[in-house]
Amino acid sequence: MTQQTKRLYAIIIITVFCLIIVTGIGNFRAKQLAVSLVGDNVTQAVSTAAKSLDGEKVKQVISSLDEKNPYYAEMRKILIESKNNYQLENIYMLYKDQAQARWFYVVDAREEADPAHTPLGKTEKRASAAVENTIRGKAVHGEHHVTSLGTFVSSYQEIKDQNGKTFAVLAGDFNAGEMTGFLYLTRYAQIGIIALGLLLIGATVFLTQKKQGE
Repeated sequence: MTQQTKRLYAIIIITVFCLIIVTGIGNFRAKQLAVSLVGDNVTQAVSTAAKSLDGEKVKQVISSLDEKNPYYAEMRKILIESKNNYQLENIYMLYKDQAQARWFYVVDAREEADPAHTPLGKTEKRASAAVENTIRGKAVHGEHHVTSLGTFVSSYQEIKDQNGKTFAVLAGDFNAGEMTGFLYLTRYAQIGIIALGLLLIGATVFLTQKKQGE
């Protein structure tokens, strides 16, 4: 193998290594793009649902923990409508019992037959930092987080009583897994085409040099 050929292989290896790094950065940017594309949609969905809820009636449902309370069905109807209109994975409400320092679910928009459905009164062992911040009056919009189920974009809205005090948090999740998957696929296809082009150029140069050496 000639010195020039060795240089060519070294250039190809370095280029492929750089492409791998660029791909990693591109995947990170793809997730950021997914958040940007759907963040406003999720925020609008949660905000719209929150405005349709009566804080005092919500507190009555929380006090009774009775799913037969007429307003519980009304809440589910509002959340389901918003979930479907904005194509969200779920919209749900969490309440924090300050005395016992624990969270529990008030309502969610999943079908009751869905194993993931959370009934009224089901405790949540640990709320996310975003939920904790929202209950303290620090609203969080467009949060991006990854779970074992995939990539989600979430938004949170305060639920207040008639005195303006926040007592619960309404949250909405959009499953961005399909979108980020498409962005990844597009990115990999672009990188693959570039890599193939470099390999073809390298092969052409190598064969040309080989013929010239004969």
